[in-house]
Amino acid sequence: MFKGEADLIVTIPASTELLKMVVDLTRHVVRVLEFPDKEVQQIALAVDEAITNVIKHSYRYEKLRDIRIEFFTAAAGVKIRIIYAGIAPELDPAEVNVENLIKQKRKGGLGVQLMRKIMDSVEYSSRNGLNTCEMIKWKKREAVD
Repeated sequence: MFKGEADLIVTIPASTELLKMVVDLTRHVVRVLEFPDKEVQQIALAVDEAITNVIKHSYRYEKLRDIRIEFFTAAAGVKIRIIYAGIAPELDPAEVNVENLIKQKRKGGLGVQLMRKIMDSVEYSSRNGLNTCEMIKWKKREAVD
């Protein structure tokens, strides 16, 4: 479905000051793919959470570390891969109410569970000192009468 190589790759320093830029870029990419506005906001929120988790928990605010973000696009959806070194994530199984959090426009502290509720797939892996968070969101097909 997705090509082997990313359509867009961005490498940023691990700085919370760059979160808005990454969120805006994510919004732009998924708008180009014609996702509905609500899903554009949700996908951007999932990316914001993933990058925030890397900065806070893996890098512990060490700004000299890098985060690589890869966007893979297809007519049917988007795959976003975040690659970073540092401490591997500890996944929290706690449930959250996604709708309430989005209505409150909360940022940060929402957890991996939120990302899993927003995205169709969220996979973490670690290999050779690198961690990867790969998220996929498929476009929903309109019901045909």
